[in-house]
Amino acid sequence: MRSKRLTAVALLIMALLLTGCGGRAVTDLYVQDIFDVIEGVEGTLFTSSTLLVESPGEDYNDQLIELLQSNFRDAKNFKTVDEDFTTYISVDVKVPILTLETYDQMAEDEEAIGIVVVDMEDGSAAFGLALNSTKLDELFSAFAEQLWDSASIEDFTFGIKLYNDSKGPIFASLQGVYMDDVPVAYEEVYEVARREVVEIRLGDVARDYAYNEGIVVVGVVE
Repeated sequence: MRSKRLTAVALLIMALLLTGCGGRAVTDLYVQDIFDVIEGVEGTLFTSSTLLVESPGEDYNDQLIELLQSNFRDAKNFKTVDEDFTTYISVDVKVPILTLETYDQMAEDEEAIGIVVVDMEDGSAAFGLALNSTKLDELFSAFAEQLWDSASIEDFTFGIKLYNDSKGPIFASLQGVYMDDVPVAYEEVYEVARREVVEIRLGDVARDYAYNEGIVVVGVVE
């Protein structure tokens, strides 16, 4: 009996040691910014995204912070956050909002995360998440080389906080995502009141599609 208990403890320790570095990225997206970019705002418009990356241990937090600073634009407001017995390093960064015509700029500027908007030519606009897999893979490799901690796209979740900062209600069509933690399997249209915030979280399929193809459409607003 004792040997079985020791084996179980050993397996538990191995499982903990083999657990990769994980986290999430939640990007703020304002309705007015979507339409401003479509209408041709001068220069690149940026929005805020909050990253939470699992701490590899207090002794390595400074190295993790340096990695995040060197791989994301305007990284600031670093702090530690405890959630569900796990400690994360939280940081606010800037990510670009681009059109399909300017999407290639992400690779040129080595941006890891972005938002892409599309003019639907009927008064509505589609929006989606863009991921630069090349840049993300470089970051994951750096985790392994400098922090001795494995990481992959499967260890991270991505979300968008949609803020209705327009003068009245808008309608948002969503499909294949979680809205306020409720799964939306088929296309649903939601009325979003002025100043209301909708939290959208991508599932694994949408996340992996963005990683493999570069862009995944999340919804349409009008």
